Amino acid sequence: MQTLKSALIALALTCAAPAIAAAQSVDEEEIVVTGQRVREMVRAFVQEVAPPEMSEEQMARWNSRYCPLMAGIPARQAQYLVDRMSQRAHELGLRPGDENCQANVLVFVTPDADVLAQALAGDHDLVAYYNNAEYGNTLGRDALAEFVASDAPVRWWHVAQTVDSQGQILDNDGDVTRAQASRLYRATRQDFNRVLVIVDARQAAGLNFEALGDYLAMVTLAQLDARANASAVPSILNLFSERAINGGASARLTDWDQAYLRGLYDAPRHAPNTDAQERAIAREMEDTLSAPAQ
Repeated sequence: MQTLKSALIALALTCAAPAIAAAQSVDEEEIVVTGQRVREMVRAFVQEVAPPEMSEEQMARWNSRYCPLMAGIPARQAQYLVDRMSQRAHELGLRPGDENCQANVLVFVTPDADVLAQALAGDHDLVAYYNNAEYGNTLGRDALAEFVASDAPVRWWHVAQTVDSQGQILDNDGDVTRAQASRLYRATRQDFNRVLVIVDARQAAGLNFEALGDYLAMVTLAQLDARANASAVPSILNLFSERAINGGASARLTDWDQAYLRGLYDAPRHAPNTDAQERAIAREMEDTLSAPAQ
């Protein structure tokens, strides 16, 4: 009887071993497939939301100071949005300004978004930033025309500047400085000078202020393609489309949004081109989104 019992135990162990090995193999395959899937989704997301190249062929970001100013809504609501945006900027290592700082993020909330967009576009100094020898980099006239014609609930316009490694603004002789760089890096980078945002008050009516604050943070901390479709992943950028369907599931910055912003602000600022920066952003996003939950 003891011999039979021993034989049954041995048989059970023999049968279990392949099953355990098979289960381990399946788990490993799932990990590989999941990793590949995340990588594909991340790369697609980065390519989708990254803006068309400026003439300088580098992605811009804020260097340090970030000072939002809200216009068109009551002071208490405006302060809430400013605080929310500033909090997100602080999380990226930026220095939000105090109440007396010189605003460089101008957010207008208005029921007449089209009229205001037309007026802003006509202010050349505001949308292009030509100031003596200093000059601004934008997406150009066609993009500005799209900004004016847009019917989006929120539209944005970024002005960047070419600066050297010390943050000094370059004039029209900037090409001389850039020529000193190698193929692996450039002697210049792109810093945001200002961002203009128009919120259509009619389309944003009733929206949760936390959600709106995070949306505004996302589109002012990074320059994003206004035509991007981010519906393939959870993102605050889907706020208005999801709102129409289910009330707005992504009502705050998601892990994907935060990973993108962190990737942008950790990416090499003196990269030779936008492709190099986008690859750096994607790599950091993959690491962040693939990491086990704490």
